[in-house]
Amino acid sequence: MDQRRIQIIVYTKKSSVQQKMSQFGHVVYISKKMNYVCLYVNESQKDNIVSKIKNLHGVQKVEVGPEGLDAIK
Repeated sequence: MDQRRIQIIVYTKKSSVQQKMSQFGHVVYISKKMNYVCLYVNESQKDNIVSKIKNLHGVQKVEVGPEGLDAIK
């Protein structure tokens, strides 16, 4: 079952929002100093998850990484 994965980088205003990101996908890195989170989500769920993250209070900007990364194991 190989799922194509998309990288999403979320810039936040405060670190409390960073802790909530694990419910949306696989969190790879959290920078408390620079206030951003790097996570991976399934390509099929990308649009739905990006819209949910953008609606969270405390999120400044959401960037979607390159399309179609292979499955992370």
